[in-house]
Amino acid sequence: MVGGGSLGLGREQMPMELMQEKNLDVMICGDITEWTLCAYVNDAAMLGQNKAMIVIGHERSEEWGMKYMAEWLAPLVSGLPVTFVDAKEPFIYL
Repeated sequence: MVGGGSLGLGREQMPMELMQEKNLDVMICGDITEWTLCAYVNDAAMLGQNKAMIVIGHERSEEWGMKYMAEWLAPLVSGLPVTFVDAKEPFIYL
């Protein structure tokens, strides 16, 4: 669930429902709501279910799509330059 999709798109319970309905073991997330999705994954793991998540962040989870969008858009606006600009990692990890 890239970008803010893992926030639930207006329904906080949506990511947990998706994991349950699709029997997903791991969800790769952009943004997360810590008090819902984290709690669900933690509770599920404590109950012996194989549930986990990988949080890569909003910008990084959308990067591949934005690279593709520049390629996709270029032929539609012939004559105008279309360039992907990498925003780089927004955080410094110590």
